[in-house]
Amino acid sequence: MGATNCPETPRQRMIGMMYLVLTAMLALNVSKDILNAFSTVDEALTMSTQITNKGISGFQRKLALEKASQGEAKVKNAEIMVNEIVRESDQLVDYIEKMKVELLIAVDGTEKTEDGKIKTANDIKSKDNISKAHRFMFGEDKALNSGKAVDLRKKIEAYRNKILSFVKPEGRQIIGDQIGLKVNENYKNKDGAPENWEVHYFGHQIMIATYTLLNKTIGEIRNAQSIMLNYAIGSTTADDFKFNQIQARAIPVSQMVFQGDKYSADVIVAAFDDRQSPEVYYRMGADTLISTEGATRLDGQNGIVKLEIPAGSPGEQKFAGFIRVTKPDGTQTNYAFKDKYTVLKPSATVAAEKMNVFYANIDNPVSVNAPVAPDKISINLTGGGTATKTAPGNFNVRVTDAMVGRTVTVNVSAESGGRTAQMGGTVFRVKRVPDPQARIGGNYTGGRVSKNDLLANPFINAQMPQDFAYQLQWKITAYQVIFNVKGMEDTPITVQGGAFTETLKTKIKNAIPGTVIIFQGIKTSSEAGPRSLNEITVRIK
Repeated sequence: MGATNCPETPRQRMIGMMYLVLTAMLALNVSKDILNAFSTVDEALTMSTQITNKGISGFQRKLALEKASQGEAKVKNAEIMVNEIVRESDQLVDYIEKMKVELLIAVDGTEKTEDGKIKTANDIKSKDNISKAHRFMFGEDKALNSGKAVDLRKKIEAYRNKILSFVKPEGRQIIGDQIGLKVNENYKNKDGAPENWEVHYFGHQIMIATYTLLNKTIGEIRNAQSIMLNYAIGSTTADDFKFNQIQARAIPVSQMVFQGDKYSADVIVAAFDDRQSPEVYYRMGADTLISTEGATRLDGQNGIVKLEIPAGSPGEQKFAGFIRVTKPDGTQTNYAFKDKYTVLKPSATVAAEKMNVFYANIDNPVSVNAPVAPDKISINLTGGGTATKTAPGNFNVRVTDAMVGRTVTVNVSAESGGRTAQMGGTVFRVKRVPDPQARIGGNYTGGRVSKNDLLANPFINAQMPQDFAYQLQWKITAYQVIFNVKGMEDTPITVQGGAFTETLKTKIKNAIPGTVIIFQGIKTSSEAGPRSLNEITVRIK
């Protein structure tokens, strides 16, 4: 009973195929041979349910083993969950089994064969009776909104809500898709008109079809029970990560060692899972990182993520981020990290004079070396701009947009012997900061993208080209989104800020394959000023 847009287990797909066969038979001029074929489908469903029941019986033994290995305290909640799931499942199956008996009496006159056994599908005499089967499921209500079929739907809905209440909120959507039983989904009749679950499955069905569908429902309940029991027992170790690789690692206290000092490192044993591909998000200059907004994403391979940061301006640099890993229960957890490092300018420097550049409206770090103590060095600018001292021998130079295309000379002077000596100067060209590139979720710049990937990180951000050495953060202020479905464009959606709105998320979720989504009019700003960025065009695959 899973909706077509939800993932299905292999068993649910098998049941679905059986039902397709069943409904195809109903579309034909039903003959005796075809009616008898329903018995074959029913037997297969019954056999499948029996196999599932055998698997369910093993969960109690598995729970006992977990209790023995982990202790009673750790599995107490799981034991309560298992008992509740079994009780709820058995009650609903018993209800449907009694309904099957009542159906046999109402349509066939008796629920037993001549030798006193409960009838199977093959034993039913009135296999093609429609009126009695329909009357049994809906009574005399011509509106089809009452009767046993309606009661069954309500009980299934209550059962599904009950067992899903045991699942943590972050995993409820995934488990809910797996167990199915979505009786409140939108169904349609052969003419495309909407109809509810009970009418879709039981309205004006022949007796053998109604009986088989009840057995199919029992099978789906047992399948849901099996999935939930597996979840319950798995929850005893849901927070216990499984590692399959152990390696020694030396973590240096510092990778810079001065003459006369000593090298120091922590040697540890590191455990990791090379079957995972964790994600890392980090941002330079940050002490903490709690969201992916404005962060750089790195993808892992074989359980390890390689972090490589270009060593730009000299001096101490810091960064913060988090690594996102998947726990055994399928949920994701972020683990924060932070660190700092020092970039040293080499003692010998070769400068390409024609490449000396200052960017307008941002801090341009300048490090000055001279044969004097760094705190004795000062600079002044010819041609415009301002210089601010940040540390001995280090300065920030700022120039304005009005100076773009012109040059600025940095004149160096130093105090020596009680007087100020001119140490020379260097000419810099003033340029405009390059435009950043707009990306969806920090990753996509266009092309074919699945809806899940598009919604995994629902925001637009702007990133500078990799060869831009400055740490410059951009904030998306607004953009428009146009959906093009089969050549027809919808009315543009205007979004303020970088995050997707709920309206936009819903529209993406409902988009059909082949839909073209255009993100245009993207506006961003930073200390370098406001910019209008490139549009992003994606096609839903």
